[in-house]
Amino acid sequence: MGIDDDYTDRHAGRPAAGQRSAGGRGRGVAVLAAMATVVLGLTAGCGQRAGAEGTSAQPTTAAATPDGAGLVPWVSALVARNGTAVTVYTGPGDAKCSELYEPRATVTEQDGAQVVVAVRGRVIESVDCAASGSAVPLVVSLRAPLGDRALRDAATGTPHPVYHERDLPDLTADRRWSPYESHWMSTDEGWHRGYNGPNGSGLLLSAQPTAAVSRPEAVATVRIGSRDGGVTGQEGRWWTLWWEAGEVTYSLRLMPREGGSFTLAEFERELARLKWS
Repeated sequence: MGIDDDYTDRHAGRPAAGQRSAGGRGRGVAVLAAMATVVLGLTAGCGQRAGAEGTSAQPTTAAATPDGAGLVPWVSALVARNGTAVTVYTGPGDAKCSELYEPRATVTEQDGAQVVVAVRGRVIESVDCAASGSAVPLVVSLRAPLGDRALRDAATGTPHPVYHERDLPDLTADRRWSPYESHWMSTDEGWHRGYNGPNGSGLLLSAQPTAAVSRPEAVATVRIGSRDGGVTGQEGRWWTLWWEAGEVTYSLRLMPREGGSFTLAEFERELARLKWS
């Protein structure tokens, strides 16, 4: 699904109006899929290795393990700021009313040219079709930062979109913003994360392959860290900042409290308060 300027926060599960946590802050809608987080070290023998350094990984035979779990493709990945923690996003794919049962991720190969990640699990019938199909994040740990190495899927032997926290503002350094659980469909190659902010405001970070993005002409250009970003939007709705890194387009949308609004100058001041690389 492409991102454009009418792209709302439908993926991020923004809290409903008036919904509050015990601490008085808005709460994000609970993740619809089982948010299994598995941190595993290097393992060997789970997949067929590439024949030579720098060549593409060959698809691993999807043989089931004793518990019936077979290889499942993952769709996209997010690399943490430290470069060694990698979250891959997987799910039941196009299978209707289905979910992944006990998915787990392992690193099957890592050398100077590439890292191969395998996801295993069973696609089963969901007990709640309305809550099925969401992307499931699984975390693996690398021996060294990913750097410029290719990140490949053991199930297909191909790379998928890879996003980097280093290209995003560091909102952990700003206590005004609190992340909430976000969800999107497992067939979506994008990545999304929502935040609750001061005075009922909200912020949505998204990433998508640039080829899938459509956006209107920018109304302003701002400097963010070491790069320039373009601003789209209009008074009375919301403002969105767009920037590119490699073949990826990132966006940051600032949403006012219900019934409120931000001027362009207020949006630019908020951007200046964030910590950019």
